Amino acid sequence: MRENPKKHSYKSINISDKKGIRLNKFISNAGICSRREADQFIAMGLVTVNGKSVTEMGFQVQRNDEVRYDGQIIKSNPPVYILLNKPKGFIATKQSGKIKKSVQDLIRTAYPEKVAPIGDMARTVTGLLFLTNDDILRKKLSQAQSKVKMIYKVILEKKISVTDFEKLRKGVLLQKKAYSIKKIDYVIGGTKKEIGVEVDNLSPAVLVKIFEKINHKVFFMDRVMYAGFTKKDLPRGRWRKLSEREEIQLLHLNAH
Repeated sequence: MRENPKKHSYKSINISDKKGIRLNKFISNAGICSRREADQFIAMGLVTVNGKSVTEMGFQVQRNDEVRYDGQIIKSNPPVYILLNKPKGFIATKQSGKIKKSVQDLIRTAYPEKVAPIGDMARTVTGLLFLTNDDILRKKLSQAQSKVKMIYKVILEKKISVTDFEKLRKGVLLQKKAYSIKKIDYVIGGTKKEIGVEVDNLSPAVLVKIFEKINHKVFFMDRVMYAGFTKKDLPRGRWRKLSEREEIQLLHLNAH
């Protein structure tokens, strides 16, 4: 069973289909519970639509309907998908509470409501980051087993050898779990401290630990590609909303 709903802050969700959306999906999308649990709550009479208790399975919620769960309203606002080129000094974190210089501060003028980052990024890490109020997408992209392509530029404190490259490709054990880097090579025109790495959905924090495991300290890290998106026309510290086509691209990523 989920936490006491009276203490829960429900997220806003979107109804784009003219036919509406099934009530259990509406509740689940709001981050309250699973669809199966939603069916139970509906059967228990805890859900109202436009002030009336609804116990019918398969009930369709329309765009202008007022839906309440245990007396609390679930708003219907459109989802927001933002691509940010994160600068140094700002932090991306799932932690709640007041955070000094969070990435949300960079978009707050346009989006004062909750639009949270997908994944964590330390203040020292720069590069591409998605922000959204779509919790379903956030969970999908955050799954450890998802195959979301990421490319990082990394600068180490000392030169790294081709032998170390091979170790990273084979895999490094962290807390009894093996992590590997798909591709790794020196940056063209750079020193042997500067490398490019391609990984499947590895966070900057995990990547730093992987290098530490083979006795290399990361001096600089920049995510230059994320799920096919690049920093083209997006200077450091700037952000943009995804186009409709890009939203579809992101929502249909093969994140199993």
